[in-house]
Amino acid sequence: MKPFSFGLFADIQYADRPMRMGRYYRNALGKTRQCIDAFNAMSVDFCIHLGDLIDWPDRPDKGREALAAIMPVMREFRGPMYYLLGNHDVDSVPSAELAELWKMPGGQTWYSFDHKGVHFIALDCNFNAQGMHYRPEATQWDECYVPRPQLDWLEADLATAKPNIVVLMVHALLDDFEDPHVIRNAAEVRRILENCNKPLVVLQGHMHSGRKSVKNGIGYHTLRSVVDGRTRTCYWVVEVGSNGITASVYDSTRNQGRPSRRVLLEF
Repeated sequence: MKPFSFGLFADIQYADRPMRMGRYYRNALGKTRQCIDAFNAMSVDFCIHLGDLIDWPDRPDKGREALAAIMPVMREFRGPMYYLLGNHDVDSVPSAELAELWKMPGGQTWYSFDHKGVHFIALDCNFNAQGMHYRPEATQWDECYVPRPQLDWLEADLATAKPNIVVLMVHALLDDFEDPHVIRNAAEVRRILENCNKPLVVLQGHMHSGRKSVKNGIGYHTLRSVVDGRTRTCYWVVEVGSNGITASVYDSTRNQGRPSRRVLLEF
């Protein structure tokens, strides 16, 4: 395996509206540029945003305005950018429109790709119990599921993936605990992951304060958000090497802005 690194951030939630609940929506534009500048300076191979790029509930017109402002900043990254759908993305703009804009592989909102001996999987958890995509007028923010067709796809994808090392990404949480940020059928997803018999780590957003847990040998790591705090910036640089996967965690409010190191997966 050839070593490489990639950039990771979550919950930018840019919108031209006043601060609410500690979320500085307008400031997210400048903070995103700080993240992108750092990723470019460190020459990471690609970047992944774990969902909730924008946040204008039930206002597609305002959601599109937010996209028109934030996408030029995202495109300043000098490499591929992968996107996941978050609940605030799809309650602002229809998911099919976002999949086209973000050039999701195959035009599908869940997908996988290989990079230098690692298999990456992106899930879409923005469905209700009936398997319908999230709609603000019909679904609550904490009612999120990975539907049966996607579960079947995940099981088949893991079985046929040529790389043995897997990085799975999803917006909401798959951890085993009671919380509204957890995917309602997370146990079904965890069962598939635990049965695939491959070294695997899970990367998540949605819970803005961040979190980490381990269940049956699989690590579940949740990033802190970009949007929270007037000036705080949070992003990860994930490094893949011959001995495992580690993250340099950058948070401007902690450790005097110096990165802390987190082990994600050991080979």
